[in-house]
Parts: sequence; C-alpha cells; structure tokens
Amino acid sequence: MSLGDQLQRRAKLQFQIDHTNKEYLEDEPFHDISNLTVKLEKLKSAFLRHDPTSNGEIDYTSFHAMAQDLGIFRSVAALQERAQDVTGNTRNALSYRDCAMAMLGRRSTMCQRIMRYSGKNGNFENRPCWLDRIKPLYVSRLEVTLSPSLPSPITFLPPPPPPSPADMTTTESTRTYPAA
Repeated sequence: MSLGDQLQRRAKLQFQIDHTNKEYLEDEPFHDISNLTVKLEKLKSAFLRHDPTSNGEIDYTSFHAMAQDLGIFRSVAALQERAQDVTGNTRNALSYRDCAMAMLGRRSTMCQRIMRYSGKNGNFENRPCWLDRIKPLYVSRLEVTLSPSLPSPITFLPPPPPPSPADMTTTESTRTYPAA
C-alpha cells in the first residue's frame, strides 16, 4: 500500500470519526456529560494513535492501551465486559463508535432500539463516564507535604505478621533477659 493510499484511508477514517462525534453530540443520552466535545476529541486522537492501519477497528489489547493512555486503568477483561455490555458487540474488534460508547458509558438511542427489538434489554442505564475524573489517580509528594490532612500511604498497609516459631532459632527462644 502506497503512502498516498494510507493518507487517503486516514483522511476517510477521520471524516467518519468526526461524523460519529457529531452524532454523539446530538444524541439525547449523552447530553448530561460535561465537556463532551473535548472528551470526544481526546477519544478520537487516542483511537487514531492505536489504529495504525486506519481500518477503523482496534482489538481489545489496543483498546486497553488506549484506555491507559487516557488514564483509565482497567483490565482487558473489564474493558471487554463493559464494551460488550454497552454496545452488544461480541466480536474481537471494536469500531470507534463502540469504543466511544464504552468509554462514555451510555447507550445511544439507536443502540437501545436495536437491542429492544432483538430481544435483549434495551432499557437505558446511566453508567458513569470513564473520562470524568473526580479525583486524580495519584497524589504527588508535594501535595502530601503541603496537605497534612491527607493520610500517609503507609497507614493503609496491614501490620506485619508476628514471627513464626520456625523462623526462631533455639537460642533465641530459650534466651533469658536480665530484669531491669
């Protein structure tokens, strides 16, 4: 495939993604997501980065890498379950439309109709948008030193277990200490 053909495929894919984004912006179930335009642009750039062949589909491993680039740390199985639950797609590849629906956590009205007529549950479920970050995923050292109200990460660790009798030598177990 020549470079000109690759550029044509990439331009065609970008046009299709822009058209899909426009549909999401106009679809009612997605109206309550704040900054939807910005989130869709992030999804678009991440999808294009992980679809080097520009065929319009990525596998679940690429979807996992894309999600991690966006700051969503879930297992491949959890991503696959969410994508299949939200979109009804049971194939091994996801289109941009399916990726966006899985990340945004909503079923479009067309998807709801299709699932209702195919005998599956077509009721609208309000799932959280994975692109909304309420809290940062980590706390920097500077934030810990400036904010004494944040608990130390060590406080969440369980106490160490007591030593095992097998670990103790016979001299340690029979040693006597002088009274003070």
